[in-house]
Amino acid sequence: MLDGKKAERTVQDYLEALIRAAEVLGSLDDTQKVADFLSRSPVKWIRKHGMAGYNHYVRVFKLPMPFYDFQRDPRRQLPRIPPEKTLQASIVACRRLKWQAYFRLLYETGARPSEPFQMHVRDVDFDNCKIRLGTLKRSGYTSERELPISELLAAQLQTLAAGKDAEEWLFTKTTKPKEPLAYKQAQDVMTSIKRQLKQAGYSIEGLRLHIYRHAFGTRTYQLTRDLALTGQALGHRNIEDTMIYIHLRPDQPRRYDVERCAIQDKEAITLKIAEGWELALQTREAVFFRRPRWVP
Repeated sequence: MLDGKKAERTVQDYLEALIRAAEVLGSLDDTQKVADFLSRSPVKWIRKHGMAGYNHYVRVFKLPMPFYDFQRDPRRQLPRIPPEKTLQASIVACRRLKWQAYFRLLYETGARPSEPFQMHVRDVDFDNCKIRLGTLKRSGYTSERELPISELLAAQLQTLAAGKDAEEWLFTKTTKPKEPLAYKQAQDVMTSIKRQLKQAGYSIEGLRLHIYRHAFGTRTYQLTRDLALTGQALGHRNIEDTMIYIHLRPDQPRRYDVERCAIQDKEAITLKIAEGWELALQTREAVFFRRPRWVP
C-alpha cells in the first residue's frame, strides 16, 4: 500500500486526469469512449495518470473493463543485465545485514525495488521459507503472490524481525525504527555498491535497482518456458508487461516442467507434493509447482 503524502499525490493525479476527461466527454460511464480518449490524448500526463485512475474507477463502479489502444514506444531498449557474478557480488557488498537481505530479496523474488519497504513482519513465513508480495502502484493493485525464498534469506529476515510485532514494518530506518526505509536510501546504497564493484574490477554496466527484477524474470522464463508462471511471479496483470522483462535467449534449454493447480483443488496439490514437485509460486487463485527435467 502507498502511505502518506505519496498516496495523496497519486490520488490527486488520478482525479485531475479524470476530471479533464469528464469535462471533454461529459461522462465517465462509456468505458470504451473514455479509454479511447485517455489512451490517444496527446498530453502525456493524461495518458499516464488517466488510464491508471480510470482502472480504479471502473473497478469501484463495476463497469466493463475497456481496451486501451496504445502502442509502447518501439525505440524503448531492454536494459543490459549484468553478469551473474556481478549480481551475486552486489548482494554481499553491503556491510549492513538489512541491505544484504534487501538485495538478496530482490534477486531471489524479482520484487519491485519499493515492495520490500511495504512489507510487514507477517508477510514472511519463516518456518516454510516463503514471502508474500503485493503492492499498490500507479497502474493499480498488482497481483498478490507468495514466493519461496532461500533458508539464508529467511534467516536474515528473521534477524531483522526480532523484537517486532507482526504488523510492524520489516525493513526500518536505523534512527527511526518505526518507519520503513525509503527508495532514495536504496538508490544511495546502490551507488555505493557500484563504486565498490567497479574498483574491484567487476562489470557494472546495467546494474541498478530494477535490474534484479529483469534478471529474475529472465531466469524464471529460461528455466521453465512458462509465460504464465513468469508473469504471476512478477505480479503482472497482463502478458504484455511480462514480455518487457524477458530477455529471450533461445539457446538456453528449459530445465523445469511446470504444473498449475487451482487453489481449491486440495487433492491435486497434495498429489503434486507427494510426487516431489516443488512450490514455485502461490497466488489467490492457483499454485504453481515445478520439477527438474532431464536436459541433455
